[in-house]
Amino acid sequence: MNRISKLLVVDDEDVICQGCRRIFSPQGFQVETSSDPVEGLSLACDHDYDAVLLDVKMPRMTGIQFLEQFRARKPRVPVILITGYPSIPDAAEAMRLGATDYVTKPFTPEEITRAVRRTLGQTEPPPKEESHAATPLAQPWETPESDLRFVGESWLEPGDGPVRVGALVAPSEGVGVEAVVLPRVGDAVYQGLPLAGLTVAGKTTRTLPSPVSGVVVAVNDRLRDHWSAFWEDPFRGGWIASVSPTRLDQELKNCRPRRVLLVNADPDAARAQRERLTALGCQVRVVECWEALAPMLPDPDCRVLILDADSLGRDGPELAGNVKRAAPSMRVVVVASASSPWETAYRKHGIFYYSLAPFADDEIVEVLGAVFRPQQRPLPSGDRAKALSDSVSSIFITNRNGKQVGLFVASGLFSRDDGLGWHVRQKLLDRLYPMRTNAGIGQITQVKILLAASMCDRLIVLVPREMDRLPGSLVRDAEGQFVSLPAADRAGKVTALAVQPVSPGAGLRGLDDRTLAALAEHVVCEMETC
Repeated sequence: MNRISKLLVVDDEDVICQGCRRIFSPQGFQVETSSDPVEGLSLACDHDYDAVLLDVKMPRMTGIQFLEQFRARKPRVPVILITGYPSIPDAAEAMRLGATDYVTKPFTPEEITRAVRRTLGQTEPPPKEESHAATPLAQPWETPESDLRFVGESWLEPGDGPVRVGALVAPSEGVGVEAVVLPRVGDAVYQGLPLAGLTVAGKTTRTLPSPVSGVVVAVNDRLRDHWSAFWEDPFRGGWIASVSPTRLDQELKNCRPRRVLLVNADPDAARAQRERLTALGCQVRVVECWEALAPMLPDPDCRVLILDADSLGRDGPELAGNVKRAAPSMRVVVVASASSPWETAYRKHGIFYYSLAPFADDEIVEVLGAVFRPQQRPLPSGDRAKALSDSVSSIFITNRNGKQVGLFVASGLFSRDDGLGWHVRQKLLDRLYPMRTNAGIGQITQVKILLAASMCDRLIVLVPREMDRLPGSLVRDAEGQFVSLPAADRAGKVTALAVQPVSPGAGLRGLDDRTLAALAEHVVCEMETC
C-alpha cells in the first residue's frame, strides 16, 4: 500500500471489533471501531474511511438502516456487511443499497482479509525486483540428509505413512540423567505436549514435546540405555518414536526447517562448521562478506545468523551492526576463540549470543536450542494473585459448524487472565468466536455435567487426573477411564479431556507456559471440530 488505509468496524460485539483490530493493524491498516451503531454512523459520516465493516443485527439501529442513512451522505465508500444471521432478504437489500461484500460470522482472519483486500482492489505487495548489481555469489543451501522439520527442539521427518519423531537435546541436559521415559505403542500424542522425558533422581526434569499429533506405532527402546544418542546421533540413533499422524496437513504449518546463514571468510573453517550444522539438522548457506549477505536478509524464513569472528577480524563488528540495522529481528550469534579481541565491539550491536569455540565442545547444540526457541506471548501484567482468584467454570461458543459447544472445567483449573484459561480465551478471541464465560468455583458432578450438556450441542469436560504419564500429557477419555461421565448421556454429547498434573492435587500449577499454550490449542481444536 502506498498510503495507510483506514477501516471503520461497527459491531455491537466488542470481540469482533477487537478481533478486526488484531487482524488488520499488523497488515498496515489504521483501524477504528465502535460498538454503538449510532456513534459508528456519526464517525463514518464525519471522517474519511477507505472501507466500513458493518454488522447487520445491532440494537438501536440495524446494519441495513445504517447503510441506508450512510449512502445518503457517502454513496461511494465501500461497505462490507458482517453477520451471524445471513438471510436472502437482507443480502438483497444490502446489495440494493450498495454493499460491496457480505461476510458470515464466525469468519476466519483469512476470510475477512480477503473480503477487505478484494473490496479495496489490493493484493499482496509485489516482490521486490532483484538487483542486477554484481555481488559475490553465495553458496547454495546445504541441507541435511533427511528433510527435517522442527517445532522448538522437537523434529520430524515428513513423509507418507508413519513419521519418525525425536528431539535435539544438548549434552549438558544429559548430566545426571538416570532414565528416559518413552511413550508406549498405542499412546495418542499431541503436537507441543509431552512425548518423552529425562529423569534425574526419580523426577522428570526435562520434558520433550511431540512435534506432531497422532498414535505411536513404534518406540526406539535403545534410548533407554543409550540416551547420549540424543546429541551424538540425533536423527538416526536418537529418534524417539514412529507416529501415525492424524493432523499432518494441518500441523505441518507449525513445523519449520532450521535455516542458518553462516558468515565465515575462512573456507576450511566454514566447511567444518557447515558440516556440523547440517549434521544437527540445519539448512546452511555460507557467505563470506556483507555484499553477499545483504540480499538474503529480507528472507522471512531465515532469522538466524552465525558469524565467525576470527575469520572476519576487524570487519566483523561493522557487519554485525549492518545486519541489526537491515534486519532487526535477526538473531545474530558470534562464535570466536578465547583470544579474540572483539567481544566488546560486538556486544555494542545487541547481538543475541557470544560464544567461545562452540563447535569444539558441542555447545553449538545449546546455542541452536536458544536461537530457535519460539518466543511465548507474554501473559497480561497485573496482580497475578487476583487473576488466579478470578476463576472460570465454563465457556460457551458457537463454532463454525453452527454448533453450540461448551467447555466445563474442574474447580480452580481456569482463571480469566492467567494460565490455561487465559490461553484458551485468547485463542478463541483470535479466531473471532464470541463467547459466554461463566465464573465460579465448585466440584464437577454428574448432575452439573448433565445440566451443562442440556444447554449445548456438545460439552467438553476438562479435568486434571493422575494417569501415570508425563506432566502435561493429554488423554481424550472417550471410555471414561479417568473421568466418570453420566450414564444418562446416551447421545454421546459429552467428551472428557484429562490432563496429567505435575503432582497430585496441583491442578495445572507447575506446567510451563509453552505446554499450557499447546494444551489450549488442542482444547480449542476440540471445540471447533464437532
